[in-house]
Amino acid sequence: MKNYLLILVVLFSSITWSQNHKFGKVSKAELEEKFYPLDSSANAAILYTERKTNFEFDKKKGFFIVEKYFVRIKIYNQAGYEKATKKILAYHNTKAKESVFGIKATTFNIENGKIIKTNLQKKDIFQEEENKYYYSYKFTMPYLKPGCVVEWKYTFSTPFFSNLNEVKLQEDIPIKNLNVRIATPEYYNYNAITKGFIQIPMKKDKVNRKVSYTDIVRSDGLGWTPTKSESVRNEFSYDEHIQTIKMSNIPAIKNEPFAGNINNYKSGINYELSYIKPPNEPLKTYATSWEAVVEKIYNNSAFGEQLKKNNHFEQDLQNLLQELNNTNEKIILIYQFVKNKIKWNGYDSFYSDEGVRKSYKEGVGNVADINLNLVAMLQHAGIDANPVLISTIDNGIPLFPTRKGFNYVIARVATPNGHILLDATDKNSGPNILPKRVLNFRGRVVKNNGESEWVELFPKKHSINKTLISAKFNESGFTGTSRKTITNNYLLDYRNAARDKSEESLLEWIDEKTEGVEVINARVSNLDNLEKDAIETIQFETESFYEDIADKTYISPLLYTQMTENPFKSENREFPVFFNKPWASATIINMSIPDIYTIENLPESIRFALPNEMGSFSYSISNQERKIEVISKLIINIPIVSVGHYQDLKEFYKKVITKQNEKIVLIKK
Repeated sequence: MKNYLLILVVLFSSITWSQNHKFGKVSKAELEEKFYPLDSSANAAILYTERKTNFEFDKKKGFFIVEKYFVRIKIYNQAGYEKATKKILAYHNTKAKESVFGIKATTFNIENGKIIKTNLQKKDIFQEEENKYYYSYKFTMPYLKPGCVVEWKYTFSTPFFSNLNEVKLQEDIPIKNLNVRIATPEYYNYNAITKGFIQIPMKKDKVNRKVSYTDIVRSDGLGWTPTKSESVRNEFSYDEHIQTIKMSNIPAIKNEPFAGNINNYKSGINYELSYIKPPNEPLKTYATSWEAVVEKIYNNSAFGEQLKKNNHFEQDLQNLLQELNNTNEKIILIYQFVKNKIKWNGYDSFYSDEGVRKSYKEGVGNVADINLNLVAMLQHAGIDANPVLISTIDNGIPLFPTRKGFNYVIARVATPNGHILLDATDKNSGPNILPKRVLNFRGRVVKNNGESEWVELFPKKHSINKTLISAKFNESGFTGTSRKTITNNYLLDYRNAARDKSEESLLEWIDEKTEGVEVINARVSNLDNLEKDAIETIQFETESFYEDIADKTYISPLLYTQMTENPFKSENREFPVFFNKPWASATIINMSIPDIYTIENLPESIRFALPNEMGSFSYSISNQERKIEVISKLIINIPIVSVGHYQDLKEFYKKVITKQNEKIVLIKK
């Protein structure tokens, strides 16, 4: 009987805890919890999250959206402190703005058995301008300690009906309890588009809602009768469509190597505004197709009109091209000119901010200012060029036709030899060598006749790291030289990392990334010459990559270029492997062995491949008069490996690492 009562007490305590979701009502049990029961590796967990979205009515403004958010987070250790920082974005334009208000937040700790509350102060909430169209509220919770619980709530209001924020149902930390309620009037029709891998238990309902408001009516006096004002009460009703989601024990989505934007795979719901049908008014449709989206963007004065402006660069263009007739040379000259003429201010947009003329004159602008200038100059030079609308990796993958799906624009040039993609925001980029931020599946080409089409953004050419090493082995280690050739997108990343470094800091940087050796000298050729591949040459020495066991010496043939760890550790994976590009890594090592050793054993040569020609690995080793040559080549031919081939890729990498870590065996004479 006592055991039965004990079970009831435990169950009752658990139920009480799970139902105690009022702001400010954190329990000792929550504070004393040492780890998340369903995932002991979690640094933090969302104990409860709530979102309620409603449409409110104002007689002057009409309908507007109000969203109320509340979240409670358990911090288990210092690594979880990052979850105690919040950033809330809000949009505004010249006509209206979104609002954030009612921010309240508290940190809870337990000290000597007592719950200690520390409230977030207003002075610690910072409002910042993100760019011309967005501002943000930012705060970090006070008095963080391992084991603490933080919670905050706020209200978000927007007059922009297309900006119904995504419903997030999964995060990179576990969610214990989630409660979402979305209520929309019958006049506003949204398509709910789900994403992610978790089944969503959505309950739908419909209720009739009444709205009352008061008007002041004035009546003119007649003769001796004075003017009167009286209140008239008005009322109307409508059907409200309600979607409710209640979920518990939602697992975290774990970030994986080569994941791209992990937010693309988190479970959630995006809402696409399909149409608005106010009473006694005609139906107004929204974003019914990608063609309609592109048409609206093109007709905006900050986009299409900017492409027609050319007076500001006409003389410069004439001087630049002079009597040049070669089309490819014209393209490159204009491209390099724009890269040097206008500096990117760091802001993404497909709309010009201050206008292409002003950005050209002042030498600074956002993405659209730069690349719309580029397109306009190419077109004015008689070249078949068009803008390409893009969603950057950080912005996610456009799942349905919407202008919010794009946030960037580049240029595409049509030539007899194929299309060339250009982005002039990065000084180190080149034709078809785009910055990593824009390598996100596909973009939408916008043509002058109103037509549009998709274009692949991933590069066709392999990015290559090719390393040639000449090394000498002796009883205390290795000395040698290395010559690495770097191409295409690898080279873009390399230049962005190395270009502004001094000679001393460049040597330090190369030494840090060349693990296991001491770099004595280093030189980089063609770092500023964008028409040539960069070549990194180093002189090194090391006491690593060999070991003496008994009377034998074991050498790692690939020295510091070998892979030692498989990046793909998970048993299963729910989303693709995002390489961004086809690529290849090749290492050729010529190693001399002193006469005091006899070569007892060399690894065997081998070649194997991934299915469907996705990639291959080859390894060969030979010995000629105590000169050992090792050639290792790893090639991946596709930018994305699908989930269905994850196990193939994981096993492929396992075999590569096993082979690369086989040893040369020497015996001292």
